[in-house]
Amino acid sequence: MRRILATALAFAVVAAVVRAEEPAKQAPKVVLQSPDGKKSYDLGKLVEEGPVLVRLTCACSGCDKELAQFQKLQEAYNAKGLKTLAVFREKAESTSDYAVKKNLKFLWLSDPKGDLWKTFDAKAMPTNILIDKGGRVVKVLGGCTVDGKNAQALSKEIAALLKTDEVKVVEETKKK
Repeated sequence: MRRILATALAFAVVAAVVRAEEPAKQAPKVVLQSPDGKKSYDLGKLVEEGPVLVRLTCACSGCDKELAQFQKLQEAYNAKGLKTLAVFREKAESTSDYAVKKNLKFLWLSDPKGDLWKTFDAKAMPTNILIDKGGRVVKVLGGCTVDGKNAQALSKEIAALLKTDEVKVVEETKKK
């Protein structure tokens, strides 16, 4: 039994090392339409200008609770070159209402068929994808962390890409 466990552990360590050494993936060539269908957004052109944070999201309560953290990321790093793109799973009409109600300060689009989820092979809602200038996928974080863990991890990565100080997205609470 110990031999089986040791072999399995060794395999897991080797697999993790091999996975860590895999070359970074390039962002797919994708053109998205604005909710009204009047404007196209080419992800390839956006990443030529600077890093892009793509947030595959919806208007559920968990994503809604994280929204302020992602607004803060955009506000902190926008002037330094970050573009934030929220792609909602809902239809354009409800996405538009939500964006207005929440006063979104970043680009948002609607993808009710989930085409971008398929393109990025995203399994979790939300999925956050940080792409550097040039199109290399730097970080993919799936799932909702209302405590700000994902947003703070992205803040660290964004700051490194932009060669600037990291912004605290959530204030640390003191333990009693």
